[in-house]
Amino acid sequence: MRPEVPFLIAAVSGRALAASARRAGHGVVVLDFFNDLDTRAWALRSRACAGPSGFDARRLLRAAELLCPPEACAGLVYGAGFEGRLGLLARLARERRLYGNTPETLALVKDPGRFFPLLKRLGIAYPQTRLRRPPTLEGWLRKRVGGAGGGHVAPAADKARPGRGRTYYQRWVAGRSCSALFLANGREARLVGLSEQRTADGLCAPYLYGGAVSHARLAPRIREEVESLLARLVPETGLRGLNGLDFLVDPLGQIQVLEVNPRPPATLDLYDADCRDSLFDWHLRACRGELPRDPLVDRAQSSRAHAIVYAYTPLRIPTRWRWPVWCSDLPPGGLHVPPGAPVCTVHSRGATPSAAWRLAARRKDQIVAALGAVAA
Repeated sequence: MRPEVPFLIAAVSGRALAASARRAGHGVVVLDFFNDLDTRAWALRSRACAGPSGFDARRLLRAAELLCPPEACAGLVYGAGFEGRLGLLARLARERRLYGNTPETLALVKDPGRFFPLLKRLGIAYPQTRLRRPPTLEGWLRKRVGGAGGGHVAPAADKARPGRGRTYYQRWVAGRSCSALFLANGREARLVGLSEQRTADGLCAPYLYGGAVSHARLAPRIREEVESLLARLVPETGLRGLNGLDFLVDPLGQIQVLEVNPRPPATLDLYDADCRDSLFDWHLRACRGELPRDPLVDRAQSSRAHAIVYAYTPLRIPTRWRWPVWCSDLPPGGLHVPPGAPVCTVHSRGATPSAAWRLAARRKDQIVAALGAVAA
C-alpha cells in the first residue's frame, strides 16, 4: 500500500468498501455498526459506532475526530446508514472532502413527496404511491421514509405498529426484484451491472434484504431501458459516484422503479473483483467528474452471489470459531447476536445466476446449521 492520508469510510457495514479501497492501494479508517474481524483487517483503524436505532451520533463524530480528523483525511466516503440522518452526514462531512452525494441530493431522492413526482415528470414508471393512508390497505405496502435494507417494508394491512419515522404507502406489484449498480458524475451515468435481489427467509420482516446475484438474466431491452431512465434521472438529481437503482420487472416485462440508493449499495460486493479497476477508485473518479469509456465488467463472466446469514434465535459466536473462506463480515468470538440480526455474509460463484444463488443458499444453510449445533 502506498503511504497516503487515509479516507474515512462510514456505513452500516464498511467491509466491502474497505476491501475495494485496499485493492486500489488506499488506506482507510472505517466507522460502522459492527467492526467485524475482516473489516479490521482491511482498515488502518476502525471502530463500531452503532446506537439503538442507527449510528450513535456522538460516538461517530468523536471517533471520526480521533481516528481520521479533517486535517488528516483524504475524504469521506459513506454507505448505508445516512438516508434518514442528513444532519449527521453534513456534520461528518464538515471540513472533509465529500466523495458521494450531497445531503441535498439525498433529501431529494429519499423524499417520496419529491422523488415520485419527478419520476412521473420524466416518464419513468413506478408503483402507485401515496403519502397518506389509502382507504383500503389490502394490496398496499407501508414503507418508512429514509429506510434502507427492506426491513422497514411491511404489508400495510399488517397490524404491527410501524417503526419510528414518517411512512408512505406503495401498491404491491408482482415481479422480479432487481437492482442496477451504476456510476454517475452529476450529468451522465454508466451502468456497471444488473443484479437480481432476494429477501431473507424465515424472519418477521418479509422484505428484508437477503442477498443478490450478479449478471441477472434479463431481456437485452431491460438494460437499454435502465440506461435510458438513468440518462434522464441523473442530470435532474445530480447523483454522483456509485449508486443503486432498485426496480421490479413486472409480469408484462415493464420496469417499475422502487427507489434510488444514493450511495455505494450492497451489490458493489458482487462486481468489484471482476472490474479491471477498483470500484472504490471509480467512485472517487466519478465524484470528480470522470466516467469509464468502456464497460467495467465483462457480461460473459460467471455470476457471483452473496447471501446474508441472520440469527433465527439468540446466538453466541464461539471463541475459536473457524470461518470458511467463503464467509465475510465476520463477528468476533464471544459476540452475542440477537434474533433477526445479521451474523455474516456467504459468497459463491456459478456459471449461471441460478447456480450461483443455489450454492450461496446451501452455504448459508451450512452456517445456520453449524452455529445452531454449537448453540444447542
